[in-house]
Amino acid sequence: MDTLHLLYIILLTFWFSTIPVAFLTMTRFIRNRKIFVEKDLRRIHNDPIIIFQITTRSATKITVVERGIYSIINAALKINYSNYKISIVTEDENDKQKFDHLKNCEIVMVDKKYNTNAIKKSRALQFAVENRRKNGEDTSKFWIFHMDDESYVTNQTLLSLLKFIREGKGIASEGPIVYPLKFELANPITALAESVRPFGCYDCVSQMKNPPPIHMHGSNLLVRSDAEDLIGWNFGSTLAEDQLFGYKIYEKYGKNALGWHGGILLEQPPLNIKDHFMQRRRWILGSLQNINKFPFWHRFKIAFKLSSYFMGFISGIASAILYVITFMSMLPTSIQILVDQNISNPMIWAQYIISSFFPSFFPEITLKINEMASNNSIYPIDIGPVSILLLFPYIMWLLSYQIGLFLNLKHTRKYPLSKKIILHIQAVFLSLVLGILETFPAFYSIIEYYWRNRMTAIKNYDFYIINK
Repeated sequence: MDTLHLLYIILLTFWFSTIPVAFLTMTRFIRNRKIFVEKDLRRIHNDPIIIFQITTRSATKITVVERGIYSIINAALKINYSNYKISIVTEDENDKQKFDHLKNCEIVMVDKKYNTNAIKKSRALQFAVENRRKNGEDTSKFWIFHMDDESYVTNQTLLSLLKFIREGKGIASEGPIVYPLKFELANPITALAESVRPFGCYDCVSQMKNPPPIHMHGSNLLVRSDAEDLIGWNFGSTLAEDQLFGYKIYEKYGKNALGWHGGILLEQPPLNIKDHFMQRRRWILGSLQNINKFPFWHRFKIAFKLSSYFMGFISGIASAILYVITFMSMLPTSIQILVDQNISNPMIWAQYIISSFFPSFFPEITLKINEMASNNSIYPIDIGPVSILLLFPYIMWLLSYQIGLFLNLKHTRKYPLSKKIILHIQAVFLSLVLGILETFPAFYSIIEYYWRNRMTAIKNYDFYIINK
């Protein structure tokens, strides 16, 4: 067996392992697409109290926070909703001077001397919990809606939250997050790479409606205040406090405690490749820190998800190598066949050229090219049913970026239709690059985590905060 054959077998192994994931992705997309976004937006004036909590290091220095504050105010005004409060949980004393004058807005200063088991954002979240307890806001009358620095609320968001509370379908819920804000200012690659996240929210629906969730967003999270007070955020030095919080809600209140409110929250992609990497690294390391805190079956599901990311990177690199080798072999042979047979039909030319790029599209032509190629052993197995089977996860992968990109661009007015079409085409041709970019943080972080645990005494990790 030569090196090329071995590479091909390894690649096949990885690709076969993605078939169950692709099938699960497809079924959850089909099943959840109708409830993904809440469409029943009737205004019924039951008006529960919602505290919109923005947890930030500084609302003054991080200018996008102000954008989010006014999005709440404007959306509430448009739907005639006044029974709310904006709580800015911050470490910057300047925020009080800048925002305290706003109606229904409070500044919660995290005491520098405040000590608790949690770190970084979790510490601020726990401080906010204890502050509400002092103010008598830790009862079932109050609901907390968690937002990040850059989160932006719409009319649809507010109406969806009010409906969820009105119908009493749970005590904690989430909704879809899309990333159109500052899309045009982000690195073009990271902007396109962020397309996978809105599509991933279709899986989030299943996670929340069929708990316990193996992951959960820390923003677009609606939770009843008394439940948050009971659970708290004292989870130690973990980088994924939201994951633990979701499981603790399920553990304490049962499977009916979690739900999906369907309110869209607008956010922005990482603005550069470093931030994209560090953000994903934080998620992966946080999951690894938490994994031993769960029961066996939950650990298995998290481990399976992480290993899929890990193998995805290896598969992507192997695919890139094999793709280049295959293309370099097939394209010259394709052209030679067309010239030797004096074929002038442009449709046949197109089929041969496409087969050089995507061998699975026209199996018969691919076989013919292989027979004529100087190295006709590139495919050690028969093309046909196997190639079609392996094409399924690839198609789902492409669709995930296309659907996610559509959702992101749907909520921006920055681009005309022609530009949006170009971006979709770019996403197709850059799919391999985007996949490698998305999976490399998992590959790196898993190796980093186990190397550090075995080789060094340092167990804590930096909480990298991306530029907003």
